[in-house]
Amino acid sequence: MYLGLLVHSRVLPVAWAVMPGQEKWEEGQWSIVGRLLDVVQRGVGEATECTLVADRGLAGMAVVKRCRDRGWHDLLRMSGEHTFRTATREGWSDGKPVSSLVKQPGDQWYGSATVWQEESLATQISASWPEGHEEGWVVISDRPAGKARLNEYARRMRVEATFQDTKSRGWDLEASAIENKERLHRLLLGLFIAIWWVSHLAASCIHHGQRSRFDRADRRDKSIFRLGRLWLSFILKHVRDSAWGIANLTHSLPFRKRGGQWHIPLRF
Repeated sequence: MYLGLLVHSRVLPVAWAVMPGQEKWEEGQWSIVGRLLDVVQRGVGEATECTLVADRGLAGMAVVKRCRDRGWHDLLRMSGEHTFRTATREGWSDGKPVSSLVKQPGDQWYGSATVWQEESLATQISASWPEGHEEGWVVISDRPAGKARLNEYARRMRVEATFQDTKSRGWDLEASAIENKERLHRLLLGLFIAIWWVSHLAASCIHHGQRSRFDRADRRDKSIFRLGRLWLSFILKHVRDSAWGIANLTHSLPFRKRGGQWHIPLRF
């Protein structure tokens, strides 16, 4: 399980936890989520405005409380069976599944409501089923409902590209077959630093107008992962031939030392 920063088309991991796949967890899920949130908050600072975006598997009062305890916004997708109620002149409407808000393509609904029954939450619901989509989306947030919330949530889908980068399309993490928890934790540290580095290299390639060397102009075939690797290979090939290569290699290294401390470049 990991938390990351959404940067362009990737989610760059910042904090993570390794849990056993077949054995009982030593620590509860919500304790882990809270711990990861604290790690990220220490890194970005308490004054930074953050929004936690999560899929249906984490949507619940537990994660909302952990966000609000830290002053974070929440943006969570709801499962269809989750219930909601709206205010009426007589009090509150009967509880209905959120799937009833968007029953067919073209339906949409935005407004205030309470969700869940055992421990209700006053929130804002944004629901829409765009034409041509297989199903509708229903998301809740502490910020005003509207199309902007759905557009923000749509960016969460970019995490799928990050999953592919770490698996068969990229680093092929599963092929390591590591079972020891501590060894896997150390491997993930190296892997996640590499993800940040490759993403930075890809952004550098685009910034310097070099993307056309490796990718098609009429459409984008190369992922950020591949683009970053190709750009590094190109620099290494020319590093001995010109001052340009040496300068670009210097600015492409994963770490730089400033004031006695090592930093990773975050220019995207």
